[in-house]
Amino acid sequence: MNIIKIMRKEFQKFWQILSQHEYITLCTHKNPDGDTIGSSVAFKEIIELNLPNVKKVKISGGDCPRNLEFLIPEGLGLVDEEMFAKSLKVVVDTSTVKRVFDSRVIASESLKFDHHPVEDQFLFGIGGDNWPATGQLLTQMIMELNLQTNQKALEGLAVALITDTAHFTERNISSTTFDAMSFLMSQGLEYKKVLQKLKLNPEEKRLIFKTISTLKIDGNVSFLVSEEEISNDIVRPLVNQFLSLINTEVGLVALKQKGEFYRCSIRSVDSYDVGKVAKEFGGGGHKNSAGFNISNLEELSVVLKRINQK
Repeated sequence: MNIIKIMRKEFQKFWQILSQHEYITLCTHKNPDGDTIGSSVAFKEIIELNLPNVKKVKISGGDCPRNLEFLIPEGLGLVDEEMFAKSLKVVVDTSTVKRVFDSRVIASESLKFDHHPVEDQFLFGIGGDNWPATGQLLTQMIMELNLQTNQKALEGLAVALITDTAHFTERNISSTTFDAMSFLMSQGLEYKKVLQKLKLNPEEKRLIFKTISTLKIDGNVSFLVSEEEISNDIVRPLVNQFLSLINTEVGLVALKQKGEFYRCSIRSVDSYDVGKVAKEFGGGGHKNSAGFNISNLEELSVVLKRINQK
């Protein structure tokens, strides 16, 4: 059985489970990005458009980056206890509950729709590190099941694809990725308007430029450190801009956060498995894209040494 038939069966089963519930809560991950927010917004729209028996769909999460607020103008917050208790929970864009913003989620009682390496055991899940974005998987499900969409769903899916692939430059890009984007445009996606909405403001650009100017090289690693607190609003754009400037195999960004710790994003250009490194330091992710936290810059020296050991 080929991958298309396998995925079609997976999509059908996932959609069938959704259709059996009247209330659904979509759960985003911590430090939310364009993929978890965009995919959740699109999910909400397609459920409401295609499952008339579903009475209410809500998104549970927090800390939405400023340039993604156009997708969810009502704001991103936790659903109340009543809604949480009576709804089917669907975790979007992470494979482990420790990364879910809503700490009430229990994996064995929830569905998962994701593109990361499999970790926790869910009630039922679609996932695995074979796609560049959860938004691509969701677009494929829409195509396979011939689901209705609207402009908001199309925008959410486009944001998921554009941001999580760094404008189609990162891991697992395939012809299917471009087929998905082509489908969104064929359905009426206003692509240029989405790009305009994603733009950073002058202050965000200034802070990114200032931070990137601290770039250093240690062996096979280009890295930078921000001693100025960096909000989640600009982490992904900053990392993507940094990666466009480096020539080493590995890139590492350490950004100071509230609570006096550093959020580290690590990327590799080709074969180096940064996911293993991230896991050693309490984080995780993909082979070419991962993240973890460190409590001080002394730990950064240990990380750099570990990476250069190959």
